[in-house]
Amino acid sequence: MTAAVLFALYAAAAGMLAPAMLRGPWAARSPQLAMTLWLALPVSWVAAIVLAILAAAAPLPLTWPGSPRGGRVLLAGQAVPGGRVIAIAGLLMAAAVVLRAAGCVACEFRRGLRDRREHAALVAATGRPGDEPDVVIVDHDAPAVHCLPSGRHQIVISAGALAALTPGQLRAVLAHERAHLRRRHHVILALATALAHAFPRVPLLGHAQPQLAVLAEMAADDAAIRHHRDDLAAALVVLATAGARPATLAASGPEAIVRLQRILATQQQPRIGLTRLAAIAGLIPPVVIACLPLLLAACDVSSHP
Repeated sequence: MTAAVLFALYAAAAGMLAPAMLRGPWAARSPQLAMTLWLALPVSWVAAIVLAILAAAAPLPLTWPGSPRGGRVLLAGQAVPGGRVIAIAGLLMAAAVVLRAAGCVACEFRRGLRDRREHAALVAATGRPGDEPDVVIVDHDAPAVHCLPSGRHQIVISAGALAALTPGQLRAVLAHERAHLRRRHHVILALATALAHAFPRVPLLGHAQPQLAVLAEMAADDAAIRHHRDDLAAALVVLATAGARPATLAASGPEAIVRLQRILATQQQPRIGLTRLAAIAGLIPPVVIACLPLLLAACDVSSHP
């Protein structure tokens, strides 16, 4: 039962304590790194829950050549009372957790695809092509800019926003939206939303989607300010003061003041290798716990030649 307890402790710590750690000031300085952890930790939480159930109810026999105890150890500890009935119940419970998560992910992806197709059809019927091939202009006085990741990835700009932005500011906003599309932020947000629906009482999963939405805006800002720092800052001011409606994956929103402060401040971008390392670090604990009994068995074998 040792592995089951370790898996459960990790899931409890990650589910309850991780949100406070992931919301520190460092997240605004390194949004891409924070996004990686906000995505990796919920996935590892689900894996830890499944492995905890399997380790507690259905210990798996593992043959270890050369073992003085007949060559058989238990990967998940000693057999539990109840035998096959408990094992089957554990397998069914673990399967239910996996199916719940997978079902919510599939439903969220299907809903998002349907909504994007409907929106794309509406834009195609009411919009007109812009000066660039991925830009569509809609005749609305209210300033609005957002990306539409459906079929041909498009950026939708209202006539009000087009009139309010200078050419330089428009290029900055387009760079921001293209960063959203290039990095597939809509997929990340859909996955976080699905896991929150699957397990709504877990703080880590419940807080992931709103935090990822803010961090995605910051990450897209960081991609745009490489060549358009001043223009992007000015565009945020223009869209915010003009009353642009906030939307998912849009260049405007209620966090515009915080984003403006970040853009004007000196930013030191984390290296790509550090981001990948953070993703690996978030997934390592369940793997280490799963392999711990095997490592202990190996040590036992080496101590009894």
